[in-house]
This record gives sequence, C-alpha cells and structure tokens, in this order.
Amino acid sequence: MTIGDFIHGGGPILIVVLLLGAVGLFFFFERLFVVLKEKSELRTLSVKVRNAIAQKNVTASKQYCRSSSSIFSSVMLKAFEYYEKNHISEFESVLQSFVEDETFKLEKNFRYISMSISLAPLIGFFGTVVGMVQVFGGIQSMGGIAGLKGQASLAAGISVALYTTVGGLAVAIIMAILMTLLREFEDRLIATTIDEIRVSVGKLKSIPAGEVH
Repeated sequence: MTIGDFIHGGGPILIVVLLLGAVGLFFFFERLFVVLKEKSELRTLSVKVRNAIAQKNVTASKQYCRSSSSIFSSVMLKAFEYYEKNHISEFESVLQSFVEDETFKLEKNFRYISMSISLAPLIGFFGTVVGMVQVFGGIQSMGGIAGLKGQASLAAGISVALYTTVGGLAVAIIMAILMTLLREFEDRLIATTIDEIRVSVGKLKSIPAGEVH
C-alpha cells in the first residue's frame, strides 16, 4: 500500500488529521529554531558580559544585554538593577523565579504542538466511527452480510474506517516524541542559562559599586 492509497482510503477526515500533524511539525521546528538560536546567543553574549564586568565596565555589559531579547539578557538586566541598589546578594534567591518568568519566550507556541497531540487521535477515532456507521448502513441496505461478498464488503469497509484511527495515533505518537525532545532541549538551555547568570553575577558581586563605570 502506498501513502497515496492510505490517504485515499482514509478520506477527508484523514486529510484533516494529517494537516493537524503538519501544523504540529511546523511549530515544532519553529520552536526548535528559537531554542537553538537562544543557545547560540547565550554562548556569545555571556562571554561579552563577563569580559565587560571583569573590566569593571557595567555600562557596556548593560548595553550588550539591551541589544538582545534573550532570557540571559533580560535576567542580567534585573541583576544589574539589584547591583545598583546594593542588593546583589539577594539576587540569588530570586534568580530561579526570574528565569521561569522568562521561559514564555521559549514556550510561546507549545500549545499548538500540544493541540495536535490531543486532537489527532480524537479526530482519527471520529473518522473511524463515521466510517463504521457508513459500513453498517451499507450492510443494512444490502440486507445483511451473508455470503463471501457481504463478508468481504464488511472487512473492506472496516479496514477503510480504521485508516483514520491509525493516522491519528501515528500523528499523536510522533508529535509526543518530538514534544518530549523539545522539552528536553528547553530544560538543558534553562539550566545552562542559570549557570551562566550565576557566574556573571558572581563576578559582579566581587566588584564594589564605586569601582565600576
């Protein structure tokens, strides 16, 4: 059986299921690009910020952060605010919450991926129910399933009806796996971001406020 035969067998409802899967895939790759971009920017930006702090140039560090929309830059700007108010020692206790507040930048379109995971099997099952109704309606019009012809018709009808369930489950399983991978990438990025912020804040703590420029 070819993919074309499978789609033809599932009919319009299977096409809807596959379109839903395509939407989920689009947003998976879109979010993956965002996560990878954030990771790449983190490497570059954290080095620039730490080097500027080492040179006691807080102004340059803040400018680097303002030029970026990353989680690292947003949280570091808050760290500089604490530093300027001589409360930098308190920043460590709120660091985790600040980072969590910024994770919406990574999870912005996660709901569309979750939607494809939850709706695909439901629509697939709906297609199967509709197909079964049509099958048994056809059997009724034929006056039963007596004989090989009727049994063959029933088997063929049920086979076609199940295409949508197979398609829906396949879409849901694939998207669930991809969503798990995306969550793993996100968790690793967040952990790395927190570590980089702690290192930068540690350097900032070692410099008296009166010595920076």
